[in-house]
Amino acid sequence: MSNYLNNSLKSFNTSVKNQSATFFSQRRSVNPQHPPVNNEPSNASTLKRKRAIITPTHSAPKVVYSQPVDSGQVRDLMSQVHVAITYLKDYEVALTAQELSSKLSIKFTDNLRTVLKDNDRIHYDPKSETYAFKPIHNIRSPQALLGYLQNQTTAQGLSVKELKDGWSGAIDTIGKLEADREILVTRTKKDNQPRMVWKNDKSLDVDVEDEFKAIWNRIQIPEPAELPRALQEAGLKPTSVDPASIKKATTSNAQRKKPKRQRAGRITNTHMSHIIKDFSGSK
Repeated sequence: MSNYLNNSLKSFNTSVKNQSATFFSQRRSVNPQHPPVNNEPSNASTLKRKRAIITPTHSAPKVVYSQPVDSGQVRDLMSQVHVAITYLKDYEVALTAQELSSKLSIKFTDNLRTVLKDNDRIHYDPKSETYAFKPIHNIRSPQALLGYLQNQTTAQGLSVKELKDGWSGAIDTIGKLEADREILVTRTKKDNQPRMVWKNDKSLDVDVEDEFKAIWNRIQIPEPAELPRALQEAGLKPTSVDPASIKKATTSNAQRKKPKRQRAGRITNTHMSHIIKDFSGSK
């Protein structure tokens, strides 16, 4: 009886050991019954936290960028020089330092005096102590314009753009002188504005009789392409060549071929000249 119990106990212990070993060797996967917990905060909570971080407890004071008060005074030296030159150019008057200071609301310092005196576009009169704009050409009247054009040694003329520099009445004066046939004017095609002016020499004007004008107008001039042929038919030699003849001459010259030049070969077998016969002349 005891032997039987001992054997049963041994078999029981053996089966328990085998089951435990099998249990730990197998991998068991257990499906979670609850969804995974997201430790990250939601978007709404994140935005609230960001707003809470960004938004300060006390609002920062607003910076006001105010513009300087426009008192009409120019403080920079070069700006003062520019304003003074522009004023003298537009109004075409000579003013003293006190007059410029009162009209432009600027402080006339020693530096400003020195710069204006040394400026190329300012004329300073030491006797009257006045400042005036110096144009490219010292012309501000019809008589001065005619005198300048009369004294020109060449037929270069005068640019209206240079003439308007420092003379606001240049355009009106040019129109009046042109109407009186005192000057010759070329104009722009776009807006018909005067571009260049010359002195009109009235001694070269010739009065043409009306009968001659009528005869001239009755003459019919052929088309430019037919003009050389019409001159040849009238027994006159045209100054230009007929385009048809130019085309034919060009094609005939192109068809001509230059003869090929034969290159003389170098004779190397001179020691056999008494044996070899020359057949070059038989070609």
